[in-house]
Amino acid sequence: MTETGERHTTQLRAASDEIQRRINDFTLLTFQCRGGRIGSGMGTLLEALWGFYARQVLDEANPGEYEIAWIVDHAYNDFALLEAGSTWDGFNSDGELLRIEAKSMNLGADESKGHFDPLREELGEDDLLLVLVWYWAEVSPGSQLVFPKIVGEFLGPAREIAALRDALHEARGGSFVLDGNCPDGDGPGCAHVGEPLNANGIRERRSGPESARTSGTTHAANFGGLVRMVKVRGGPARSVLDEQLRYPIRREYFEFVTSFPSLMGS
Repeated sequence: MTETGERHTTQLRAASDEIQRRINDFTLLTFQCRGGRIGSGMGTLLEALWGFYARQVLDEANPGEYEIAWIVDHAYNDFALLEAGSTWDGFNSDGELLRIEAKSMNLGADESKGHFDPLREELGEDDLLLVLVWYWAEVSPGSQLVFPKIVGEFLGPAREIAALRDALHEARGGSFVLDGNCPDGDGPGCAHVGEPLNANGIRERRSGPESARTSGTTHAANFGGLVRMVKVRGGPARSVLDEQLRYPIRREYFEFVTSFPSLMGS
């Protein structure tokens, strides 16, 4: 991460608690309901609310310095942090200070839908990963009404989390396609260099080698599960994890995820 990226990240991280508080205050007033459906799309709505409240809190703390852009269409990242008043082009990143990918996990849902699977080479040097953990909470003790409440937030450099993910992927017997050793036989011109393969040689992303497809589906899709990617078994893999936890941000992410027992049991 660059020095300026670290400065902007520090401002965002300092705003995190207040952003979370304002979202929860809003959802308590606005989204009371009976039932609390798991597959409701509410996580996506909370991710969007984070962008709106981040702009509000940042502007109060740093007047005239920052704006939040919601990236259009199907780009990987969700938000961009801009210099206030800058000319922004979301297609070539002009005017951007950094980008943010938002993910959410419901404590009552299956974690497998939450994935962080871009290759490290696809991530910008200052890109951030935001993970929100939430659940349907009672409006008041004994109430039959519930509302979506965020109970945890991680925000940190995406490349750091990708490095943790990749090291543990290899510790579980996975691998990455190397130049000159392409499963499709492309030789040194392999278009899939860096793509993850699992321990059975099956591609983990849709863009992986065609010859490494799994039977019946395009890919295995286990790579980068927000919780699954930190789980290890056996002494050698545990040693790799211990080595990774020497890096502060990687440890912070690990401790964040493992602090929710219901997620770890999924």
